[in-house]
Amino acid sequence: MTQSSLYASALAAPDQPITARELVERAAALRPDIQAARSDSAARGTYSSDLHEAFSQAGFYRILQPRRYGGYEFGLDVNFKVMIEISRADPGAGWGLALSHAHNIPLVAHFSEEVVQEAYGDNGVFISPHSSAPRGVAVPVEGGYRVTGKWGYSSGVPYSTHAMVTALVERGGVKSPIVALIPRRDYTILDDWGGGLTMALNASGSNTVVVEDVFVPADRTAPWDWQLSAFAEGSPGIASTGNPMYLGNCLVPYVGSIACAQVGAARAALDEFEELITSKKRIYPPQVLRVHHEDGQLAFGEALSMIDAAEGILVSAGANHMQLGKRWLAGEPPSLEDYQRLANTVYTAIRLSYEAGELLFRSSGSSVTRVGEPIQDYFLSLQMQRPQARETFENAARLVARSHFGLEMAYSFTETVPARTSDSKS
Repeated sequence: MTQSSLYASALAAPDQPITARELVERAAALRPDIQAARSDSAARGTYSSDLHEAFSQAGFYRILQPRRYGGYEFGLDVNFKVMIEISRADPGAGWGLALSHAHNIPLVAHFSEEVVQEAYGDNGVFISPHSSAPRGVAVPVEGGYRVTGKWGYSSGVPYSTHAMVTALVERGGVKSPIVALIPRRDYTILDDWGGGLTMALNASGSNTVVVEDVFVPADRTAPWDWQLSAFAEGSPGIASTGNPMYLGNCLVPYVGSIACAQVGAARAALDEFEELITSKKRIYPPQVLRVHHEDGQLAFGEALSMIDAAEGILVSAGANHMQLGKRWLAGEPPSLEDYQRLANTVYTAIRLSYEAGELLFRSSGSSVTRVGEPIQDYFLSLQMQRPQARETFENAARLVARSHFGLEMAYSFTETVPARTSDSKS
């Protein structure tokens, strides 16, 4: 028996089979508990240990985990449906859960079987944020790197087993990014999230990860090109699972995980709006229940269509991501443009969620401006990402155009280090 076979047999698939529908139903059944804990989760900065245990028992951390490593190995479309349901109860909790377990995909896709098995450990659980911006440095040493840095917005880190961090390595006057996989014992989590420190998504557990001169073996690092490349030949994920979900390109898994919280927040706002218009009358004549007036009907209908479209786009993008991988394995490799265009449909789903949330907020009346009103909370959750998203959306649109017209990509964290002169400052 080969060494890889020994590793692969260490963790058995889950004993109890489960269907995709049952997973979604489990998420929906937890909605009352998640909603009831929303304020406490925001104050704490993450969902409670009880909810963490409930998520574990429901199998949510194993949705994207390969069966050979103890997971369910469902597709992205199933995962997105479950994460939307969690976010419908609390967008912050959904954000943290979605981003903390989605990194099962790059773990399996970009690291060796031995490293993957070690990461899953004896209990088969892998929970990790990935703060993708290169906020640290990795100094080459014998056998690996010494990594140092601070990575903010490490969503889902409170219950993490590992952290993925992106750091710059300088070689020959050029800095290039790598991703380092770091076990929990080797990083510190700062208490800088939750408790109203941000206007929304306080329950997402997006704390800062600090790594101080930690040795990371070379086999626990990988080049950071996961959103600009895809590969089949030599892919550790394909070699170990045969599943095209683990080919390597992470555009749709990453963007889609964020989109789940946005679609879920919009859906939650619609739930609250429905309660509002069926229980409150209009201020101005005719003073009827708002659901009986065309203004309330119009706002509800328009928002519903946008949210349904957003969810449909997101779920279909998850399924289509799998189809691109199957094409690759069948000998018809998709282009980078194919992946970028698919990811841009997910960005469109996020935009539709924003628009629906804004429509519902401005159609609800002044009462929703009071602190603690659910629609306000969901509206702010939708707004939370917008300052960063604008730049991302525009960059993504330019990238797909450059791919389409065969132009230089002009997108890389790689940078040239200026040569030192006698006038240079250290």
